[in-house]
Amino acid sequence: MVRGEKEKLNSTELYQINKCWDCHNALVDMDEAEKRLHEIFQEIDFSRRQLARLGGVKPKSHNIFQVAIAGCPNSCCQPQIKDFALQGQAVPEIGAGCTMCGLCVAACPDDCIVLGEAGPIIDRQVCLNCGKCAAKCPTGAIKINKRGYRVIRGGKLGRRPQLAQEVCSLTNVRGAAALLRETLDLLLQQGKPGERLGSLLQRLQKVENCEENLAGAKPLGVPTRGTSRRQP
Repeated sequence: MVRGEKEKLNSTELYQINKCWDCHNALVDMDEAEKRLHEIFQEIDFSRRQLARLGGVKPKSHNIFQVAIAGCPNSCCQPQIKDFALQGQAVPEIGAGCTMCGLCVAACPDDCIVLGEAGPIIDRQVCLNCGKCAAKCPTGAIKINKRGYRVIRGGKLGRRPQLAQEVCSLTNVRGAAALLRETLDLLLQQGKPGERLGSLLQRLQKVENCEENLAGAKPLGVPTRGTSRRQP
């Protein structure tokens, strides 16, 4: 049993919210997010319903629903291995006033900015919305107009580890809380006793893929074009 498991199992709540320490890189108010997510767990009486879903079996560490709140995209590895996680986002927007100094290019940890003829160009497919380019821009040509959270879910370690997958690229606290409620309802209503969220999502995806394959399959006994149907 890893350090901290005993403390978690002695808790009356079957969920845990972990957030980053106070950090100068934080892009959002993590305390506000933590409070609202905690309210969702309480509003739906998650711990009691989760215990009932286990069928009276004593909860184990992996039966505790794990949530991570990270203040920025750096976020170490915790959000990627939790059942549900938020990552702070600061979306850079390009305006006028660029002097072609190149400080934004040098500041970007992911090399997703180049200087074009009219100023900086951001590769949105690579940008993680950390806001470092805007912080370094001396003229305000790059500004942060949108802040919020990226929402991911379904991460887990153990026998069959998997990384959490994105369900929303940018939302506010209210939207993140709504997604948590939706996720918990899915787990409580369709999850098997003791099944982790990540395993449930995988199972539902397999069913969906199977149904799509069946929907696209040709009916049995219907010949393909250019062939004759053999008479019995």
